Amino acid sequence: MEHLGSALLLISATIMIHGAGTLVLFWILFRIRIYAIHHFGYLHNAALLTTVVVALLAVHLMEVLSWAAFYFYKGCFSDFNTSLYFSIGAYTTLGDGEALLGNPEWRLLGGVEALLGSLMLCWSTVILVRVVTEVYRYHVEHWEEPQSHQVIPHAPSKTIQ
Repeated sequence: MEHLGSALLLISATIMIHGAGTLVLFWILFRIRIYAIHHFGYLHNAALLTTVVVALLAVHLMEVLSWAAFYFYKGCFSDFNTSLYFSIGAYTTLGDGEALLGNPEWRLLGGVEALLGSLMLCWSTVILVRVVTEVYRYHVEHWEEPQSHQVIPHAPSKTIQ
């Protein structure tokens, strides 16, 4: 029963971290939208997308660190670095088998972390796709805008005599 409770606690913590990170990211994007609209160019878009990716990576790192801290606290690994290494491998579903949970009672927890990590990575992908879609939508609207209002001058016609 302790293992089920621990799994539910870690799942809840991971979802709360990801949800809070998502809310903070969207709050920041909402606050800078006016600036972004007025400074809409390649470098600003690249900086915006880089910021979103780095923020999402920070959220994932916090989640991995929480799992690693749990593994270390429960004595699953002798040091925190090994706990972190295992957690990154499990979370990303890389799991090369170099570090394994020594206690058979905790082994299923690695699989739970892998499943949850996959879901959190998908959640982040949706956020990134949304931001990229908004950037391109804005580009398309502003590329089409001048074309719809642009008057194309005609060359004077020559008459043949």
